[in-house]
Amino acid sequence: MLLLIPIMAALCTQRVYSQQKYERESRLAPENVPPAALEFIDALEITSKIKWYSEIGLESKSIEAKFKRDGQRHSIEFDTIGAVEDVEIEMKLQELKPFVKGTITSQLSSTCSRYKISKIQIQFTGREPELLSFLKGAATSEALTKKYEIVAKCVTRKAGLFEYLFSDQGTLLETSEIIFKNSSNLEY
Repeated sequence: MLLLIPIMAALCTQRVYSQQKYERESRLAPENVPPAALEFIDALEITSKIKWYSEIGLESKSIEAKFKRDGQRHSIEFDTIGAVEDVEIEMKLQELKPFVKGTITSQLSSTCSRYKISKIQIQFTGREPELLSFLKGAATSEALTKKYEIVAKCVTRKAGLFEYLFSDQGTLLETSEIIFKNSSNLEY
């Protein structure tokens, strides 16, 4: 019986150990974007409209460029001085390789009694020259790290919105509960 107590406690507190994620995005005028970020985006010769955002998290700040290319939504995140942090391209669940899709859905099923995926993005990280080359149409380089970022509503004892980060093989790397601005305080 004494052995069951620590096991039960560990199982019941799984959500406590997940990180929390808060992001507040606000539009950013191109003249307020770091020159290095503008140069990277200019090198891509994007023909669609580019929207710039300032993104503030719990412990971080970043700049993000969002645009559509070939019918897919792209997001390129930069640090505050304009260095590329990652590239994210939105995709659909059925576009995942069957093995990866199966591994991810199995993980979500074991974590949640019910879940609904609201967004899937393939995320690329690596050196700027390789990211630029990839975005210009070159094949995915071995130098780039590929992961999957999934936002899903997960129901356990209560419903919550979570961001899951999976490896390119579908291994769960990180779970973050998405928190929203506390609206119980009125602001004037």
